[in-house]
Amino acid sequence: MLNQNEVLEYIKDNLGWPFMFLELEDNKIIDYFTKHSRKTFSYYIPQKKTLGLNTSSTSLKVPGKANEFYINEPNGLEILNVVDMYTSASDLYLFGHPPLGVFSHFDLREWALQTEMAMATKMFSTYDYTFEFKHPNIIRISPYNASAGLGIVTIEYERMQPEDLSGIPNDLQKYFKDLALADILIVIGRIRKRYGGGNLRTPFGEIPLEADIYEEGKELKREVIEVLERLYIPNVRIDHG
Repeated sequence: MLNQNEVLEYIKDNLGWPFMFLELEDNKIIDYFTKHSRKTFSYYIPQKKTLGLNTSSTSLKVPGKANEFYINEPNGLEILNVVDMYTSASDLYLFGHPPLGVFSHFDLREWALQTEMAMATKMFSTYDYTFEFKHPNIIRISPYNASAGLGIVTIEYERMQPEDLSGIPNDLQKYFKDLALADILIVIGRIRKRYGGGNLRTPFGEIPLEADIYEEGKELKREVIEVLERLYIPNVRIDHG
């Protein structure tokens, strides 16, 4: 499991510490990649979670909106998108969906036919719910009968990676560490560019400060983003009209 200290060590090792002076203290480095690198990474690789939403709870209803509800993220992390919504299977039973699976090969044809008919009927009924995510934490459900209600629905959503980095997949940890390194290279490069000519003037002559690490950081970040873009699969919904 990835953590902040592991990322910090990776950054410092690649910057030549302790043999090279670093303009940023450890807590500043951690604070920067936790805020900025984590946000960039989460855009491509968010953490997926589910939660139950009680549509009957008055505390979750948006004032003045009968079909809009607040999504209370339990850890207070930013919600990036709602992927899907799952309602009770009782709606399908209303249209004749078999409550149990088949028990023999001879029952399969009838079971499949009843299932197909129930799914098709629901698709063209008022029980075919759709949803829309409204930033930062509101879901709009349509159609919605306020008197009947929906009860508890399950929301599958994407959120920002947690601050302790524990949600980053094991096979993608290298890309996060490289992204964090790239961001710190850019920051330090900007700091060093503030010195005249990129050199530090001393009584013993000018000492190069390697301001080119700014360009190195930009190039590394570009390479990481290209990889993340190939891995990112956007959530696409198709509405049947």
